[in-house]
Amino acid sequence: MAKQLYFGKTPVPYTVSWTGEDRIYLGKCPIAKRDAICQDVARGLGKPKFGAPHMMRQREAIAKCLCDLCGKSIRNSTKVSLSQARPQDHAARSGDILQVEPLLHRECAAICMEWCPSLKDQLASGDLRIRQVRSHGCQFALYSEQGVFEAVGIRQKAVSHAKVHLQKYTERDLAWLIR
Repeated sequence: MAKQLYFGKTPVPYTVSWTGEDRIYLGKCPIAKRDAICQDVARGLGKPKFGAPHMMRQREAIAKCLCDLCGKSIRNSTKVSLSQARPQDHAARSGDILQVEPLLHRECAAICMEWCPSLKDQLASGDLRIRQVRSHGCQFALYSEQGVFEAVGIRQKAVSHAKVHLQKYTERDLAWLIR
């Protein structure tokens, strides 16, 4: 079970990269069970790189249904999506919503809204969508040979990140989230 880490008094999401985890390489991902872009694992070492998800923890959180903030299971909890994701015409089914942000416990989503300047800006601009998720799936995105080459210097296709496929959800507002 993940321990909640802080940078000063600021809670650091489970999926955030730290400066001690900078090495990126091609390896076998235990979550995707295939070649993937991987990253050193040293959570808590150095400084958090807010806005830069750790490749492996991001995949783990989505595939294992873990909270983006605390890293604990959200299977039997109210699941919340905080994302700018909109229906996509180029998805497997036109209109699907796919997002790279892992889901959160409702309480953890409220904490994120309190502390994260990026989420506050997205809410103020009307870009952020708060959704109560009732059903979702997981997909793994593949980088092209060129994308993998740019990331790790090897020309081959490989998994990059996971995506949450929102299947059933209800649009909510900040008042619902923080009550």
